[in-house]
Amino acid sequence: MATKRKDGIFCLETASWDDEGSDLVKSQDSYDHFLRFLETSFSGGIPYRHFDVATKEELMFYLKKWKQVKIQKRYPILYLAFHGEDEIIEMPEGKKATTDELVDILYDKRYDHAIIHFSSCYLATNDRMKKLLYNTGALSVSGYMDEEGVGWYEAVAFELLYLTELFRFGLPKTSREMRDFVDSYLAAHEEMKFLAKSLRFRMFYRVDKADLGASKHPPYIKPCTDEELEAKYGPS
Repeated sequence: MATKRKDGIFCLETASWDDEGSDLVKSQDSYDHFLRFLETSFSGGIPYRHFDVATKEELMFYLKKWKQVKIQKRYPILYLAFHGEDEIIEMPEGKKATTDELVDILYDKRYDHAIIHFSSCYLATNDRMKKLLYNTGALSVSGYMDEEGVGWYEAVAFELLYLTELFRFGLPKTSREMRDFVDSYLAAHEEMKFLAKSLRFRMFYRVDKADLGASKHPPYIKPCTDEELEAKYGPS
């Protein structure tokens, strides 16, 4: 019998409303269904928690929840599934939060093996993602840069491969392991490379300075050293 997997995914998703706008409904293309598929189909299972978010207050509440050491260690992958537009996370009825607000709320620098992914359009700009990488101390931050919109099914296809490969690798816990994952899995996976280019996927990941030159990353993977991040985003 396969051993139950310990590490999992903490997913926050923009809430869906019924046609009258009066009640929350579970959309057919909800990430809850996608994550349930991963949980039941992957060897050993992939545990997850999924929460619908309708307001900025709810978003901040759940992000603070994930920040708790016990929860963050249990669910090191923070998966944010929202509509996005030029560094803005969108929620129902015109409610919004900026990526700067996320950077502020997640500031802690102790998520040393966290992996943060934005399943949102047009949020993976260099400055915001690097700043979030620095502020959280996470191993990686990723998302999409496509301004025209990211197709849900195309993103799910990519993320199915991405998450599966992460768990097949064993979930990186150090910058050296993340570099090995990037070199051995992402850089060698032809289907992922095709989808990454189509979706304008970007990953910013932490790498030791000594390992920087040895990394064989594709162009959409951006290694960042602590020295580089500290020089740009540290106290002046």
